[in-house]
Amino acid sequence: MALLPSCIAVGVVASLAEAESWLSWHHVLLGLQLVIFGAWVARLRGDVRQRKAAERRQSSRGRTLELLAAGAPLPRVLESIVTLVEEELPEARCSVALLDRGGKNLGTVIAPRLPAFYNAAVEGLAIGPGVGSCGTAASTGKRVIVEDVRTHPAWAPFRELTARADLAACWSEPILSSEGKVLGTYALYHRTRHQPGEHELRVVEQAAHLASIAIEKSTADQQLRDREAHFRLLTEDVADVVWKTDASLRVTYISPADERQRGFTAAEIIGRSVLELFTEEGVDIVKRELARRVESEAKGLATGSVAFDAPHRCKDGHVIWGEVVSKPTRDGQGQIIGYHGITREITERRQMQEQVRQLAYHDPLTRLPNRRLLSDRLGQALAESKRHGTHGALMFLDLDRFKALNDLHGHEAGDLLLVDAANRLRACVREVDTVARLGGDEFIVLLSALSADRATADAGARTVAEKIRLALEEPWPLTLRRDGAEPRVVEHRCSASIGVAVFSGAEGTAEDLLKWADAAMYLAKSAGRNQVRFHASPEARQAT
Repeated sequence: MALLPSCIAVGVVASLAEAESWLSWHHVLLGLQLVIFGAWVARLRGDVRQRKAAERRQSSRGRTLELLAAGAPLPRVLESIVTLVEEELPEARCSVALLDRGGKNLGTVIAPRLPAFYNAAVEGLAIGPGVGSCGTAASTGKRVIVEDVRTHPAWAPFRELTARADLAACWSEPILSSEGKVLGTYALYHRTRHQPGEHELRVVEQAAHLASIAIEKSTADQQLRDREAHFRLLTEDVADVVWKTDASLRVTYISPADERQRGFTAAEIIGRSVLELFTEEGVDIVKRELARRVESEAKGLATGSVAFDAPHRCKDGHVIWGEVVSKPTRDGQGQIIGYHGITREITERRQMQEQVRQLAYHDPLTRLPNRRLLSDRLGQALAESKRHGTHGALMFLDLDRFKALNDLHGHEAGDLLLVDAANRLRACVREVDTVARLGGDEFIVLLSALSADRATADAGARTVAEKIRLALEEPWPLTLRRDGAEPRVVEHRCSASIGVAVFSGAEGTAEDLLKWADAAMYLAKSAGRNQVRFHASPEARQAT
């Protein structure tokens, strides 16, 4: 739109000159309107293209996380992570190189867009300082950036190989475990000399972190399978806890593994209620399982083994999760006289599952629900609205002057503001409402269970929207911390343009609501920003 005044001037002068001969002032004004409309359409198309690109990236990330959550084979998950980055940075060729079992050589290489001969040459390469980018990164545990492999000394032994593969730049990010151990490397190659920008480094760092989660999850799953095999071979030395109780749920036997895991000796456990092994949450889970068994037995249905996960308390106060497999012990008449079973610690697996769930359904920066979780909650809100005859409201928020903050103080400041914005938004709504981040500086607020009366619902939504607008209008003090420098506080002024669509379950789909709220937000932008605008529904709500 910066070129719009020049375009208007040219259109006006041309129209005036021609009007002297054969056009009227009416045609001049029409020409001016067409110029303005054309510029607006061009900008709108650009915004749509950017949004579609962001949606494609989000979809690719979602597919990767779904593979990870579903326990897909590690090579398939890593290839998806490689593809995800290559879609984000189309000029780059990416690779993941895992360390072999000994940790001294590069092992399996996942790099679909690199030549097969190049990947074969990398596999088995001994790591060490000065051994290309990946060998150096794997040995030092630090990022290595080589903008021109044709002149860098670390790449001297590989000049012929890189020339044949048409490679000129290589950056390698070490893939580190949660304990800081090097698991492999994530590398980006370019065909021309290239120095990474801040965005590229951020993408590579996030990809390496996601690869680390995938590798550690695969390792944890393999370890769990190994433990299960070990259990079949061992008795008292088994890593899992073997236990027995009487009919009153008092422990009559517990294996030494329980002391290793929770710290309690067998003497401290035997004779006590099995419920004392669990936290309050765990006790509730056990009681529910017992109630189901009692109900089934009352119906004459003999029950076998059941499995459930429950949190256990430890002697030092911390909590571990156990997968409990329990089976009743019966007498000659089939009556239950006790229980026996095995408890396997799954704390690491539960933590990994929760981490994957967080990544799949929440924005990693603000911890707000992402588009995937928002879609699910919006569907629930529509169903609830239809079932109870109440209204809800969807708000589309776009921060004003956010780009100016990034341009002036960098992405660190922008990230701080986004986190603060998320906190302010949460403080403005009820616990039953949803605050989500779509990406960039765009947020969604979903209000559910408003009044059954349309006018009252409109008024309630307007009150919350205005409360949000005022909260985001307040100054933003941001503390910037840079390496080697004293913390610095900067203050930024940033308002929001808010579009609101009030709905009932009888009108519109989830996609319609997002479109309506988005369109209303653009009306707020056009009105000068820091405004609230409502979507004009079929019920003829008036835009503010």
